[in-house]
Amino acid sequence: MKQALIVLENVYLIFRRGWLLSREQVEAVAGVSLAIPEGGILALVGETGSGKTTLGKLVAGLYRPTQGRVLFQGQDLWAMDRRAFLQYRRAVQLVHQDAFAALNPVRTIYQSLKAPLLHHRIARNEREARERAAELLGQVGLTPPELFLDKYPHQLSGGQRQRVLLARALTVQPRLIVADEPVSMIDVSLRLSILQLLRELNRRMGIAILYITHDLATARYLAEEGQVAVMYLGKIVEHGIFRNVLGEPRHPYLQALLSAVPVPDPRIAQTIRPASLQGIDPPDPRRPPSGCRFHPRCPYAQRICMEIPPTLEGPADHQVACHFAQELPLWRPPSAASPSQWA
Repeated sequence: MKQALIVLENVYLIFRRGWLLSREQVEAVAGVSLAIPEGGILALVGETGSGKTTLGKLVAGLYRPTQGRVLFQGQDLWAMDRRAFLQYRRAVQLVHQDAFAALNPVRTIYQSLKAPLLHHRIARNEREARERAAELLGQVGLTPPELFLDKYPHQLSGGQRQRVLLARALTVQPRLIVADEPVSMIDVSLRLSILQLLRELNRRMGIAILYITHDLATARYLAEEGQVAVMYLGKIVEHGIFRNVLGEPRHPYLQALLSAVPVPDPRIAQTIRPASLQGIDPPDPRRPPSGCRFHPRCPYAQRICMEIPPTLEGPADHQVACHFAQELPLWRPPSAASPSQWA
């Protein structure tokens, strides 16, 4: 069992706006407990608005939890002294979804890479910084690096900009990369190369990956040997070893997500029994449903689902937050005997 690098303990994050009686609040993250192992991969999946990006920013230290704790190597992130917090800042790096917005348009690629190298004294001077920047570009597949160092972001393609973001994250020798939908804004033909790069960084350098996505196919490709956590309206509804969870999905929400994944083989596609939902759109996060937050859309909801919130239960390799997880009909994805083929 790998030691946990980051642990979230019953974390809540509540956004508030307005004044006095008109004040509104949104539970973007509601009671989440997760662990990211040292050198491991955790895929965090869910539809838009489920709280995935907010959870990623909590892990990256950009948000302070309203309640609960975020632990880095057993230390509470928001109770650390300055020196320990700076070490954490270097250890955890965030790769944004929009690579163009994440890069300063008036800085060259070299200028973007040298800033953290000089700030953290990883390079002692401009010559060392340029050599290290060139080495980093080579590690992420931008070769020869001399062609890219003095270019501006607008002169690169989307896939090249995403590789620059990964190179910038590697400048401070991180132990965890929070990748927030890093392939959603680039061409389909380039997505595989970015996923391969992330997987190689994990295997070759031992960097842990928190991969945030709504695309189950890319999550399977990257995290098949790791873990997956399924998020819905601020809560984790299913969590465990990727092969176990995707091989036997128990929560109706995950079953619905899997049934919507397109299958290229028409013979297999004809055998799929779609998971039905009572509604298409998720509830308003400002007024989440009582009990299980999924019950307004769940075809199996009963009275207890409307009154009592379910908790994650089961062995560590496959936990489900559903009152009837063991009683519902088991939905299997196509080619369930070989989970690596269904996506």
